[in-house]
Amino acid sequence: MKIARLASVAACLAVLGACSDVQVVPETTEASETTVEPAPDAQPEDEAETGTTAVAPTTVPPTTVAPTTTTTVPPTTTTTVPPTTTTVLDTLCIKTTACQYANLVGIDFSRLKLDFIDFSVARLAGASFVGANLTNSVFIRADLSAVNFAGATLKNVDFTAATLTAASLKGANLEGAVLCDVDLAGVLDLTKEQLEKVKKFRTKGKVYCP
Repeated sequence: MKIARLASVAACLAVLGACSDVQVVPETTEASETTVEPAPDAQPEDEAETGTTAVAPTTVPPTTVAPTTTTTVPPTTTTTVPPTTTTVLDTLCIKTTACQYANLVGIDFSRLKLDFIDFSVARLAGASFVGANLTNSVFIRADLSAVNFAGATLKNVDFTAATLTAASLKGANLEGAVLCDVDLAGVLDLTKEQLEKVKKFRTKGKVYCP
């Protein structure tokens, strides 16, 4: 019996000795030994996460603008020539009541008191005597073309040889006025009643021409 036990003990020791020489090697997985390399076409992680696509820059050809030609026009200088006065109006003669040969063309004498003034041979074309008082004034050989005597007082006015072409005598008072050697054909607005008051003759049919 003792021999059998000793034999079993020796067998166990032998087994244990054999087990002491065995080394345990940890198992290695193929996954741990293999290195994963990124595919050549794979995008970087930053671009993959943002989802942006890199766009190649486009080159825009430069635009050539044709140069504009500016034409310089020299400034024109305008010389203002002052109007030349060829005639001087003699309006101051009214104060002296002596306007013989005076130049009074186109003057407005409307509603003025101009009695006893001598306008002999004066130039009065286009003047206005509307409503003026010309009692006893003298217009011998005066140019009264287109003069407006409308409503004027012409009592005892001497128009001997005066030019009255296109002159207006509308409503004028011609009492005692002298119209010797005057062409009345061109006078405007002259009525029969006005002519009846005109002093045409000196005595008994003789023409009054001083």
